[in-house]
Amino acid sequence: MPSKRTTAKASLRSSSPRTTKKGAAPRAAPSPPTQGAQRQRLGAAALRLLAKKSWDELQLRGVARAAQVPVQDLLTLCPSKIDLVSLILGELTRSLGASHVPETGAAAHDRLFDVAMSWFEALAPHKRAVAALHVGLRRDPLTLLCARSGFAAVARFLLSLAGADQEGQLGARSLGFGLALFRALPVWLEDEADLGRTMARLDTDLRRVGTLLSRFAGH
Repeated sequence: MPSKRTTAKASLRSSSPRTTKKGAAPRAAPSPPTQGAQRQRLGAAALRLLAKKSWDELQLRGVARAAQVPVQDLLTLCPSKIDLVSLILGELTRSLGASHVPETGAAAHDRLFDVAMSWFEALAPHKRAVAALHVGLRRDPLTLLCARSGFAAVARFLLSLAGADQEGQLGARSLGFGLALFRALPVWLEDEADLGRTMARLDTDLRRVGTLLSRFAGH
């Protein structure tokens, strides 16, 4: 059994600063996170907090603390809760890009339906947070209106995953697809495990969007 003195010496050696070997280059200090990484952290922290509190209770300073982002950087990274909506939506959608594989040769409707359902499946671990965000935005229509660019960005991203962003009428297609997603969201929040109602709502609305786009293309 080592003596107390031996143990104390070992403790002092382990706690003393290590010197660099002669001629060895000093280790570089870790680089600070990029603004993109900080925004991802803010979006992820907001989702964690929304699983426990309402949208109204969510404060930007609290999100910054939870994300370990300096509060003074908020003015650049996320100056308002409108911007926070976009960060949350981006975090909800980011993981889907690496996992979704579009079905080769399928019709546009089927590809859009498939990517939309993949998105809802990706939302499942964050269902409580999404419900809090949905309820909060319904009570705050001004923020919802101002944050529409975030929803449009999700729609465009999902269109690109489905390979439907090169088929013309991109603006109208993004608007129609985004509307179909938004209409299906409250259905998904209350749906059963098989998501039958969500699929039915999506299928109906996507067919309506396809019909409208076909009519406009014919004029």
